[in-house]
Amino acid sequence: MQTSQNAPGQARSRTRKALAALALFGLLLGACGNSGSDSTPESAAPTPTQPEVTQPTATEPATVPAGTQPTDATTPVGTTPVETTPVETTPPGPDLGEFQPIEGVPGVTDDQISFAVMGTGPANPLGYCLLECYKGGVQAYFEYRNSIGGVHGRDVVIGRTEDDEFGNTQVKLLELIEDDATFGIFAAPLQYPGFADVGATDVPMFTTFPAAVDANGHDNIYIPVGTMCVLCPSPMAVWGASLGGATKVASLGFGISQASKDCANRYESEVNKWGPALGMEFVYRNDDLPFGFPNGLGPEVTAMKEAGVDYIMTCIDQNSALILEQELERQGVGDTVVALPQGYGDTEFITSNAALLEGDLLSVAFHPLEADPGTTMVPTMIEWLTKGGHQINDYAIQGWLGADLAVTGLLAAGPTFDQASMVAATNTLTDFTGGGLVPTVDWTKKHTAPTEDEANRICASFVKVQDGELVLAGDDPTKPFFCFDVPMDTWTAPTQTSFG
Repeated sequence: MQTSQNAPGQARSRTRKALAALALFGLLLGACGNSGSDSTPESAAPTPTQPEVTQPTATEPATVPAGTQPTDATTPVGTTPVETTPVETTPPGPDLGEFQPIEGVPGVTDDQISFAVMGTGPANPLGYCLLECYKGGVQAYFEYRNSIGGVHGRDVVIGRTEDDEFGNTQVKLLELIEDDATFGIFAAPLQYPGFADVGATDVPMFTTFPAAVDANGHDNIYIPVGTMCVLCPSPMAVWGASLGGATKVASLGFGISQASKDCANRYESEVNKWGPALGMEFVYRNDDLPFGFPNGLGPEVTAMKEAGVDYIMTCIDQNSALILEQELERQGVGDTVVALPQGYGDTEFITSNAALLEGDLLSVAFHPLEADPGTTMVPTMIEWLTKGGHQINDYAIQGWLGADLAVTGLLAAGPTFDQASMVAATNTLTDFTGGGLVPTVDWTKKHTAPTEDEANRICASFVKVQDGELVLAGDDPTKPFFCFDVPMDTWTAPTQTSFG
């Protein structure tokens, strides 16, 4: 297939970069890893303390906490112990830090710690809500945090918002790292020039899954689950195919984007390696599709139909996935399961196309909202996103997670923090889970992507479209994460777990 020649060169270049980011996002959802630890502490959670037992006076017996058994070695055998009255105890509140005056730290006053949010707004050629939704997640977490007392006696606030207009990412980042009114940056662009400039400073920056390659090696740039190996073989997509009942698998990618082509080829190699153990084989790949499918997908769907394909792995955008679904339906194979490229939380997309998307799967890198929340912060997150009128999608959740990590790092740095000490303290955290939303991250290790041969644990959840809604794909709603220890030469079933 030939790529479209109708768009100007500049537009093709911009689209190619957007698709590269999209393909990376798809790959990363199949390769989300952690430190290998299964500990599940909530971020910034206080250590419980034992309630105090009051000492008796000459006329008053001792009182003990409710639910404990008094021990009195002085009570004579055969006598009735003094009856005690249970008292209510108040559990310790969250760690709020301690106020200390600070001078000369960018973005910090006696009242607040100010961050900037930068990302791609309406110019996003892939159409979905990015900057606005990511900012909504950050804002919702900050509002929650400020409602319980902030951090170190200050409110955390968004003081500046920048739209990179899909082309000015580096310019915007250079401005922000020089801004004396900005302590740190939350970044959700579609392109990543300027990340190296940020990495050469002490400015902390929190960003999204697709930025993994550009964040790699920079100790002050944070992705919610840590930096990952994008092209390392992963059994996760194969497991997703098994949840979708796959027996014959295909993969699709765009010729305009090398990342998309790499994605489609990687899926083929992974199915060839692990698929036979699960009763599936790889039968079709097309990694040279033109963006937007200007000539439709008739011949390609016919070829997949003739090959018996019942599961399609995609390295394409959401709109293209919908065109694929329409052609599958037209040719009478609408029950073919498609691994959707993104769209978690995009209620309008799911409900408007419910019949076409029925049975399709999505890979999710965080605790899905459809699972049992357990002790995670999921209910708190939903409450504050809803209260603020923010759309709940994958980018809003990533914004929430970045804000949670920022506050956790500030607490770890202590009351006389600055940018460098906050980064250093954050990088000592070994058990960050964002309140149980993500697999445990060891930030002493996760700024550098593991190599293909390094031991690592990868975890992901899956949801599927059912009757116009997303439901959990898995048999245990209390343990929504499927985890593999890699490298893995022969197929081994994943373990199911929760991190909250």
